[in-house]
Amino acid sequence: MSFTHVRRGAVPVVAAAAMAAGSLLMASPASAAPTSIEFQGACQARAILTQHMSQPLGMTIDAPAAVKVGEQFSYRLQPTVSTLPDKASIATTIDIQRLKIDWDLPANAEFVSATVVPDSGKGIAGVAPTVIRVNQAGEPDAAGAILRLSGDNETVANGPKSSLNTPGGISVPKTKTDLGGNPTADGSTNFQLPAVEVTVKAIDEGVITPTVRVSGDSANYNSDANYDTFLARATAFNSTQNAPTFCTPKDGTRPANDVPVNAGGQALATIQVGKGGPVDPGPDPVDPGTGSVDLGSIGSIFGS
Repeated sequence: MSFTHVRRGAVPVVAAAAMAAGSLLMASPASAAPTSIEFQGACQARAILTQHMSQPLGMTIDAPAAVKVGEQFSYRLQPTVSTLPDKASIATTIDIQRLKIDWDLPANAEFVSATVVPDSGKGIAGVAPTVIRVNQAGEPDAAGAILRLSGDNETVANGPKSSLNTPGGISVPKTKTDLGGNPTADGSTNFQLPAVEVTVKAIDEGVITPTVRVSGDSANYNSDANYDTFLARATAFNSTQNAPTFCTPKDGTRPANDVPVNAGGQALATIQVGKGGPVDPGPDPVDPGTGSVDLGSIGSIFGS
């Protein structure tokens, strides 16, 4: 059984005993239009009958096209809309549990903060989504190089609150509705995980390239550290079947570790970092009592 964050269309449910298992005051940076990256994910559902799948996945990013050295700015990330099917083969879906998405913090950027964008998620329930920094083991770490969107870090693997077979974290209840709450013709349930806004400070000239988590072993097929993981649940053979599912941005099914990541694991955006200009201190001070002192505009003080 298997399903994943599918870009559009139903998420397949496969197999007999398997279950339906993708700041500071300164001039505003040059903007770029939001971009949706569509790609294939190699996913494994660890069900009674293990499933190896190639699934369409997607990620949207809204980031500036260019910033300056020392500039603080934000970019926004959000997984694209997904679908939980009603039925497939002999399985009837129940819900999705323990949804988690990881991103690598980009090089050439000093992390400042990350927040979940209010009201940007649709069709989800369970533990309220949060974004935290974690290390390669999935443990909360103020110096961690990974950003994790989850429900209190309750995942299927790669963390201190993981479980392969119990409900928890961010969930998707089966409502048979679209994102607007309208009934769907086929009984499927549409949902979308919330957006995350990341604020960083540019360090040096060059580029900043946000990516999903592909560092360490996370790009390998069927790794506990895969960027996109969740617990799919369905009924089959008169019992509840669990299918913890792990997806990496690679083409094909069961790709070898040396197979390179596809567009989904590469730069979601390329933010050019240009040379920062010197701060304009304004006119020289004037002796007290000889007249007023022109301190310059806010823009000139901060070099905008």
